[in-house]
Amino acid sequence: MPKSRLVLLDANVVIGLFELKLWDALVARYEVLIAETCVGEALWYEDGEHRIDIDLTPYIADNRITTVSADLSAVQAFSKRFEPNYLEKLDPGELESLTHLLATENPAAPCQICSGDRIVYRVLGNLGKGELGISLEELLSAIGRTVKVGRMFTKAFREEATDQGFKERMRGLGVKGPSAGPKKGW
Repeated sequence: MPKSRLVLLDANVVIGLFELKLWDALVARYEVLIAETCVGEALWYEDGEHRIDIDLTPYIADNRITTVSADLSAVQAFSKRFEPNYLEKLDPGELESLTHLLATENPAAPCQICSGDRIVYRVLGNLGKGELGISLEELLSAIGRTVKVGRMFTKAFREEATDQGFKERMRGLGVKGPSAGPKKGW
């Protein structure tokens, strides 16, 4: 079966998929991209009693997933677009993922980012790119897996955060520069 669209996964989604024991099911159905920084962040999880290590090396080695990177200058340029209240919430994996996603945007082969962090969707909403976000709930539903996920992995959470970013942009918050509009406070 051919794989579905490209998805760029944040480290918390990788960890969540391993916890749910749905990693292999998702990787079998989607062309999965992971920023190199996120590979280094998604190393283990706890099942309540034990620490369970995550080893993505075999998936990378046999091309079941693809690692992507953004060079430091591109990440720095992307970072400079945002005010401190946005930047302080973005971890290195999210910065690299978003930089890569937006630098390689291709309408003919769209890629979406999946995260459990509000700031990722706020950034997309603020930039008017909300369609580039997708929740873990939506990804799993598309492959016929309906499981209960934490609120941060739901479609409702993604939509709410994307809308928040859009509204912040309308108030001139988030993105620096003259196109950001008037400041009215956080």
